[in-house]
Amino acid sequence: MNLLGKTKTRILIELGKGELHGYELARKIGIPVTGIYYHLKELNDEGFIASKEFGRRKVYSLTPKGEKLISILRDSKESDN
Repeated sequence: MNLLGKTKTRILIELGKGELHGYELARKIGIPVTGIYYHLKELNDEGFIASKEFGRRKVYSLTPKGEKLISILRDSKESDN
């Protein structure tokens, strides 16, 4: 069972592919830009992601805790198949 929710899980999966800024994430997962930052703040507060400032933009990436969670989620999904 995924306690994170669909949107947060999709964000983590996309960040598992590489660093992205909020607009890119919103576009990739198909949610409004205004809604993405709420989820990013929560994931950051929970220690799953981190951000860096690049000019006027923040770029988000997985932390080791986030990478571990993605690995667990992938293993769980594979065992469900």
